[in-house]
Amino acid sequence: MTISKIFFTVALIALPALATSTASAQHGYHMDHHDHVIRDSHGHVIGRYHHDVIHKNASHIVPHFRGHNSHGTYYRQGSQSFYYPQTANLGTLQTPPTPEEITFGGFEHVDDLAMRLETLMNELCLDLYYNYSHNPGFLETYSEAYSLLETAKFIHAAEHARDRDAISGKLGGADVLFHHVEDDVRSWSRVHHRQIGTLGILSKMDMAESVLHHLMQDIGVQPEIQEQTPAPGVGGPEQAPLPQAFQPR
Repeated sequence: MTISKIFFTVALIALPALATSTASAQHGYHMDHHDHVIRDSHGHVIGRYHHDVIHKNASHIVPHFRGHNSHGTYYRQGSQSFYYPQTANLGTLQTPPTPEEITFGGFEHVDDLAMRLETLMNELCLDLYYNYSHNPGFLETYSEAYSLLETAKFIHAAEHARDRDAISGKLGGADVLFHHVEDDVRSWSRVHHRQIGTLGILSKMDMAESVLHHLMQDIGVQPEIQEQTPAPGVGGPEQAPLPQAFQPR
């Protein structure tokens, strides 16, 4: 599943009608309360809504993923993370649900968040592999990004096995590694070979970072920074290739 198949519906918790649009203070979100559209700091639409659902100063917004039984939306208000259930179905609900605070170490959303992180990191790695391999230091950066994809896969599998100690140990330091990848990629140029999803690479990284922050909160891991070969036609989403499979273009 790629971002092109992700459909977002965020509900909005009673927002005061101060202006037609508002910019989030933390991640640069631009909210148009007339059309119920949210754009990220790079201008990409990440949410198109039937109702207003997110507070005006929300950050780290992660709308629901269509087709993966991920029906809710995650966001951050100040220093606390929240989960808004059933945003995919708000148009059909008579009584909107109440946002739930994500407890530090509560392990309530690990399966969902790990799946989302796996999906996003796989797509990010594919984008890097096809369109950014000409940049200096590519192989090292791609290897780091791929290790984050492997971390997401590991956590997803470990959650099914209910191995919480393994999950906590694996996630430690992931934010440091992610920000290192992010710092490298932000200065890179793109040579188009293949379109991966609909969002640009910076928007992909921002959303993956948001998922990672919510996942660390749910697992109970303090952030250290404050604030496979493609095989088309095998019946599932294309998987990012291993670093050793890299062929210079």
